[in-house]
Amino acid sequence: MQVANRLQRSRLALVTLGHFLNDSYGGFFTPILPLLIEKLSLSLTAASGLASIPSITAAIFQPLYGMASDRIRGRLFILLGPFLSVVCMGLIGVVPSAWLVGLLLLLAGLGSAAFHPQAVAAAGAVSGPRKGLGISVFTFGGSLGFAVGPLAIIGAVRFWGLDRSYYVILPGLLCVLVMLVSLHIPTGKTDRARTASLVEAFQGVQSPMALLFVITVIREFTRLAVATFLPIMLAMQGRSLLAGGITLSLFSLAGALGGMVGGVLSDTWGRKSVIAVSGLLCVPLLHGVFHTDGLLALFCLTLAAGTLSGANSVVIALAQELVPTRAGTASSVVMGLGWGVAGILLIGFGSLAEVIGVPRALDIAITLPLLAFGLSLWLPHHVALQRESSTLVGEIALHEE
Repeated sequence: MQVANRLQRSRLALVTLGHFLNDSYGGFFTPILPLLIEKLSLSLTAASGLASIPSITAAIFQPLYGMASDRIRGRLFILLGPFLSVVCMGLIGVVPSAWLVGLLLLLAGLGSAAFHPQAVAAAGAVSGPRKGLGISVFTFGGSLGFAVGPLAIIGAVRFWGLDRSYYVILPGLLCVLVMLVSLHIPTGKTDRARTASLVEAFQGVQSPMALLFVITVIREFTRLAVATFLPIMLAMQGRSLLAGGITLSLFSLAGALGGMVGGVLSDTWGRKSVIAVSGLLCVPLLHGVFHTDGLLALFCLTLAAGTLSGANSVVIALAQELVPTRAGTASSVVMGLGWGVAGILLIGFGSLAEVIGVPRALDIAITLPLLAFGLSLWLPHHVALQRESSTLVGEIALHEE
């Protein structure tokens, strides 16, 4: 038993390492965006368009990978995602045109879309009865990667220069090699007879899933707008590239911790309560970030990131509880499709920022979570218990027949 537990913990650690790699390298783009704007003569609209490519790719492909992960187990996509992120994001500073930057972001986005559904399913599978803890650890690994990534790329660019950003590829490839040698996930197909069709799985929960989807789009759009334009605004104010990188890292790290806290609290307070309260609290805190200075602004940034990202794992858990027989697909609807739509909206936000200015555009973006708060009041309570009860009733009726 102890040997089996150690094996499962090592698998969880390796999958979490993959999440850390995928998201840390995926976080390389926005910190060096001010440099790329200058190097490639990008408009704010073009910069927003490039920043939205990974999200759009996730919107299109992650739901497809999610449906596949409900049917097939394995490690191929778990290895492919970090590999593409490491190589493609490490080359962004080298390529000479915006089109090639877009191509690298597209390839990295395809790998990330493949990685997440299969990896989160594997994290739950190897966690045994403590699935909630295992998925929280997995999620924290990715959020920690987003926090470390900006500091890593800023340090590399300051030390070697933008044109030698490819030096950061080597440590990432070594970690992927460790995963290739050490990570062994059981392969095979799931029992199709026990996997509900999409129509059956989503029957009766279309309305709450639609609400959850819209809430996800609004909150992720706000997060993307802040993460993309905060370094740009700091650069416009004459702040250094390092200041922007540190600010992004703090934003991501606080979001990671907030996600862990939100997940724990949702087990006691309920999913709906955490989603609603966090959506309400993040708005005044976000305004505090952009309308105060010094330590107070950093304090507001920390709390704002924690509350804005505090419901991420809760939203995923609620989606899985709404559609328990198609958990991978349900997760992909909010993670992939929802985040992707938010990325598409970011393109329009860049155009808006060019017309009215970055500060005023950000004021609009950071107020939108109030709409998500209002919509969250219509979400159901005790979803897991209700779905389990209905499933049990159905099984009893079938048995009686």
